[in-house]
Amino acid sequence: MPSNEEKTKDFQGIRSVTLPTAAKVRYPMDLQSFLPYRFFRMALRMSDTGSKLSTLLKESEANIGEREWRVMGVLGAYGGLTNTQVAEVTGMDAATITRAVKTLKTLEFVETRSSKRDRRKTLVLLTQAGADFHDSITPQRISTGESIDACFAPEEKETLLRLMNKLDRHLETLANQYDDEWE
Repeated sequence: MPSNEEKTKDFQGIRSVTLPTAAKVRYPMDLQSFLPYRFFRMALRMSDTGSKLSTLLKESEANIGEREWRVMGVLGAYGGLTNTQVAEVTGMDAATITRAVKTLKTLEFVETRSSKRDRRKTLVLLTQAGADFHDSITPQRISTGESIDACFAPEEKETLLRLMNKLDRHLETLANQYDDEWE
């Protein structure tokens, strides 16, 4: 039982204790209404739901990690993309994409083609072996997605997706607004 000088707070099974000697912040945040925190937490929880990607990859015969899987996932969804496009879609940096593509090429899951006009550009494509591996994992990931979606009525999911698209467009506007690349 906390003493009179000790205050406790419970949130989702997390018990925090504030002692009288604890420093006080001037700007406390309500994390439950702070969207970056909520989306981050939900993403973590969704990745731990159903067939975990890390488990599926470990159980497969291929020696790839989630980084390589993200590349394969976007190539499976969009077809051939340049390294730059893969980086943009996945939110990963170019060096990470280059390392992932190198690993996937070694496994013969992707092939690359250089641009005739700009040798710095590389097109990345799934090979048949890569497509087959993608198709061995994806149905389980789709099933996990469906189990997450199950809490929504079709109209609710449509509304959620519409709001997420609105937020995504707004974030793009903010990124462009604060982009300090040009003099």
